[in-house]
Amino acid sequence: MRVFFILFALALAAGFPARADVTVPTRPDLTSAGWEMLGFHDIPETSFRTLDNGVVEISANKSSSVLYIKVADQPITATRLAWDWQVVDPLPATDLTKTDGDDRVLSVYVAFSDGSIASKMKAMMSPLMAGKVLNYVWGGDKALDIAHPHFPDSGRLIVRHTADAPTGAWFSESVDLQKDYERAFGEEAPGVLYIGISGDSDDLQMTSKGLIRNLRLE
Repeated sequence: MRVFFILFALALAAGFPARADVTVPTRPDLTSAGWEMLGFHDIPETSFRTLDNGVVEISANKSSSVLYIKVADQPITATRLAWDWQVVDPLPATDLTKTDGDDRVLSVYVAFSDGSIASKMKAMMSPLMAGKVLNYVWGGDKALDIAHPHFPDSGRLIVRHTADAPTGAWFSESVDLQKDYERAFGEEAPGVLYIGISGDSDDLQMTSKGLIRNLRLE
């Protein structure tokens, strides 16, 4: 999979914001593709590895962390995010409205940025602090579309599939980033700067496994 940087370069050279038609890159070595780990204090990191055809396997073993990638040097104007995902080894349903015990097999994070100096300084501490964040989740005990419990002023948690959804089968997603952002924060969405993926099982002290492929901004 590859990122089509030519469109970005032309747009920036013309003085316009980059617009997206971007497949998020994966290679056998995720680090060489530009992915970085965001870990949490005193919690083991979840394992991420690339399988055949660019599929990323996310294996949590009493662990939690976010693997993230900066999609471009400047925020990208994107209307939608699409991806495929599958749960292999599930977790029991948890209450995602809480900050403790909120484990989930799979998460996709979309971090926005207005490109300002303040945003860039916040991103140096964590990519999820660059601006507001939409978090799409497979897990939990009920469908939710709520202020994110861990960062309620700047995050939105949206459950796409609850923990009782079928395992062993691919599900294709396509989300309207503009509409979700406007509904969550009451304003037009700025550009996308980071994409993150995650698996979380540290509270349950269990193992889980999920797969993600074909992450792409449109």
